[in-house]
Amino acid sequence: MDQDFIREHVEATASRDEREKRTVLARIAIVCWPGGTADRTEPGALPWIRRWLPGEATLALPQCSCAGGRCTMCN
Repeated sequence: MDQDFIREHVEATASRDEREKRTVLARIAIVCWPGGTADRTEPGALPWIRRWLPGEATLALPQCSCAGGRCTMCN
């Protein structure tokens, strides 16, 4: 994406008041999850999820070596 477009979008969003931000969030939630928190829950999958335990990550990620800590690896 164009860096200027992203910058303008962030600035426009940051300048909104709390009421406007909540309104946008509510609109997104209604469109993305019309059924609320139960939307897209598969009853058959719930027992599997309860039994499933994620393993520990064994991959050690390299540390950022750039001066500002904002390189493409960090982001």
